[in-house]
Amino acid sequence: MGAESSKNMRKEYFSGEERQRILHTIQKLSKGGDVVAVASLEKHITNHLNAEMATKFVGLLLKGKNTSTLPSSMILDNLGPLLKGTMDEHIFLTLTLAGGGQEGIEYDRIIKYTEVIVCAYLRIITSQSGYKGWKSSESTVQQVSQALLHDLLYAGGSHKEVWGKPPPRVRFSYDDFEKWCLGHSIFTTLETEVFKHCFAFSPTDYTALMPLPTHLPKTLPSMLSAAHVLFLNNSLPPLLQSEWRFIFSTVTHGWSFSIFMKQVVKKGPTLLIVEDQSGNKFGGFASVSWEVRPQFQGTPECFLFALEPQTGIFHSTGYNSNFMYLNYLEKNTMPNGLGMGGREELFGLWLDYDFGKGSVAPSCTTFRSPPLSPHQQLEVRGIEVWALGPEEEDSDEEEGTRKKKSALDSNPEARALLDIMGKTRASDGYREKSEDATD
Repeated sequence: MGAESSKNMRKEYFSGEERQRILHTIQKLSKGGDVVAVASLEKHITNHLNAEMATKFVGLLLKGKNTSTLPSSMILDNLGPLLKGTMDEHIFLTLTLAGGGQEGIEYDRIIKYTEVIVCAYLRIITSQSGYKGWKSSESTVQQVSQALLHDLLYAGGSHKEVWGKPPPRVRFSYDDFEKWCLGHSIFTTLETEVFKHCFAFSPTDYTALMPLPTHLPKTLPSMLSAAHVLFLNNSLPPLLQSEWRFIFSTVTHGWSFSIFMKQVVKKGPTLLIVEDQSGNKFGGFASVSWEVRPQFQGTPECFLFALEPQTGIFHSTGYNSNFMYLNYLEKNTMPNGLGMGGREELFGLWLDYDFGKGSVAPSCTTFRSPPLSPHQQLEVRGIEVWALGPEEEDSDEEEGTRKKKSALDSNPEARALLDIMGKTRASDGYREKSEDATD
C-alpha cells in the first residue's frame, strides 16, 4: 500500500499562488472553458518567442498526444518541470527549443536561440517607461548574443585572440553545454524572465539583469541600445548593477572638456562610452571616482569594452596598473586629457583635452585589448558617461548636514599641481578647519 501511495504522489512544482496565476492565463486562452485549443496556445507563445519555438514548446506539453485541445489541468501539470524543474529539466527545455537534444547542439542553433531569448527579454524591458530611451536593432542583438555566448563558442580563448573571427562551426555536446550553463547564470535568468512573462507564474523582475536609470534629462539621448546595457551591466561588479545615473553626454552638455571634468570627477565608478567618426562604439569602466592628477589611478576591476560593430570585454591582464588617467594643467609636461590603459602617448583609449580628438592604441597590455577603433586617431562624434550604483552622500552622519569641502577638494587642478610638486600629503595641512573642529 505504501509503494502504491508513493507511486500516486504527484510532485508539485508551483506554489498555490503560482498555480492560480498560471490558471488565470490559461482561462483567458480557453475563454472560460476547461480546455485550450492548441492553436491558441501556440499563438500565445509565438507572441513571446517565435512560431518555430512555440510549436516545439506545445509539443512538449502534448507529450506525443495527437489532439487539437488540451485540458487546462494537463497544461498546468506539464508546465511544472519545464518552468520550475531541476537544472537538467531546464537544459532539456533549452536544447529542445533551440533544436538540439541529448546528443548536443550545433553552434548556429544555440546562437539563434539566444538571439530570440534576448530579443524577447528586451521587448519586455523596453515596454516599461524608465527604459524606453534604450532601443535595440537586430544587429546589436546579434552582437550581444554572441558576446554572451563567448565562453561556449570560443572555449579557452580570450576576446582579443578571437577578435574578428567567426564562431567555430562545431557541435557542442550535452556535457559541454551543461557545464557552460552552470557557470553563466545570466543565460538562465534571461530564459526564466521570458517564460515568467509568457505564462505569468511569477511577476517579471524588470531589474533582474538591467539597471534602473536615474537622473535622466527630459529626452534621453543615449548612444547605448538596450542590448548593450544588458551586456555591460552584467559585466560589472554586482554591487554596481542596480542603478545607472546619467551624468554626461555631448548632446546634453556640449563639447567642453572642463564641463566634462566637472560632471565626471568624484562621481564614483563610471561607464564611459565613445562613438568615433565611423560609428564605432567603445569605452571603458572606471572602478573608482575620476580625479584630476598626473598619475595613473584605478584598480584591476577596470576594463575596456567594444560595442559596435563587435561586442566584447577586455579585462585587466595584471601586466601593469595603468588603469585610469585624468589630467588638465596648462603648464604641465604630462598629457592633458583622459586615458585608460597603455601608457603615456599610447593609451588603450585616449580623449584629448582638445575635446573631440582622441586616439586608440594598436594593442593595450593593460587590458589585452585589440584596437577599439580602426582609426588610431579619433574624431569623436559623441561621448556619454553613466555613474554606477547608488549616489554616495557627502554628509555628517550625526547631524545629517552636508560637510563643508576644503578648497583643495573643490579645485582638482590645485590638487593635481600639488601631486606634481610631491606635496600630496603635506597639502592636507593646508585644509580649512571644519566649523566643529576643536583646538
